[in-house]
Amino acid sequence: MKFLPARVARLGARTARGSWIVLALVLASCSTNESGRIAATGTGDISNPPVTRIAPVANGAACANLPGEGAGQTAIARAPYLQRVTAHEAVVVWTSVAGASASVLVETPDGNGEVDFSATIDPGEPSNGARQWSAALTGLQPDTTYCYTVYQDGAPVSAPTPLETAPVPEAARPFQFVAFGDSGGGGNDQRALLQQLETVPFDLMIHTGDIAYDHGTLADFEAKFFGMYAPLLAARPMFPASGNHDYETSDAAPFRQVYVLPENGGPDGIERWYSYDWGNVHFVALDTEKVGPAQAAWLEADLTANKLPWTVVYGHRPPHSSGEHGDDPGFNQYFTPILKAHHVPLVLAGHDHHYERFKPIDGTTYIVTGGGGRGVRELNNRESSSAFAEAVIHFVVVTVDADTLAVHAIDGTGREFDSTVIRRN
Repeated sequence: MKFLPARVARLGARTARGSWIVLALVLASCSTNESGRIAATGTGDISNPPVTRIAPVANGAACANLPGEGAGQTAIARAPYLQRVTAHEAVVVWTSVAGASASVLVETPDGNGEVDFSATIDPGEPSNGARQWSAALTGLQPDTTYCYTVYQDGAPVSAPTPLETAPVPEAARPFQFVAFGDSGGGGNDQRALLQQLETVPFDLMIHTGDIAYDHGTLADFEAKFFGMYAPLLAARPMFPASGNHDYETSDAAPFRQVYVLPENGGPDGIERWYSYDWGNVHFVALDTEKVGPAQAAWLEADLTANKLPWTVVYGHRPPHSSGEHGDDPGFNQYFTPILKAHHVPLVLAGHDHHYERFKPIDGTTYIVTGGGGRGVRELNNRESSSAFAEAVIHFVVVTVDADTLAVHAIDGTGREFDSTVIRRN
């Protein structure tokens, strides 16, 4: 990336770091279907080394040494968040109630140089009267920390916030991602889990669907996703799969509006199903609300083209589950034979509101992670291949190394209650 000389003067004196984030944390009133079951009562396999934990730190610490700037007069409605981060590119998205022009300033943490990227207004319905802006950042270096600042009408409207690009496969360095699903209740269960998410270092987030209860409206997304996770979303990208509740409004149009996702799913799958790479892992997000031959053919072609050593597949409806919904027949008809043929080692799903890890089935470890904050549901008769299950609020952390995937399940109190290690053949 070629940097221009740093500006000699900056606009104003920056307000306290992250003040716009604080405003974004105003939440809707508690939703129904709260369980309060945030602590696991059972224990699975805890023989593996636990995931590393950290004390919560101020968002944006990597950019704290940059000179201060004053916040502009243009109001930010939805705080800036990262989308479609790769080794060389990223997209910054936010909404604003005013402003005629906008850009994103990208610089190194030491302030040696900076580049401006222009932003455009995305088509789609305004959300709470605010228009959605996005800026595509290009020419970035892999595995590198940058700082980005949003400007509108020439004035900064956010504090410098870190952006870390993905590593290239050749780097083969360890990294971590978190996964959870069925989170969007907007209540105490979701908030309890958020506190624990902030104690785990991770590079990216994936969501297994049902992000914005009850109906996947723009208002649901604002209150129960962006209003909840603003500090995490500002500095770490989220790659979501859609769930049945996200489809309840206009064929998931709000989902596709608020997220800027990879568009490699073919003409039928644009921002519905997609794939992307992070380091030495190929991720595939499936849309289990649109199961059929078109998506199956795309999945077969996508996995055939993949050359990376690890593959992680995720979607909403589970192929295996001892929960209320049970095994999804569409997933097993169209997708499972393809995953088996391509030796996919890990598949994550939600829909049923519990945690469940299955013994490897045809070489694949299946995990249900649907306890992200919308209450939990009791388990039905356990399947014989189920290794451990618990109806509890939780999320999953996966540590990726050259030859292992270490999976850790953490409940809403912060206790790791199950784990497994998948070794690459």
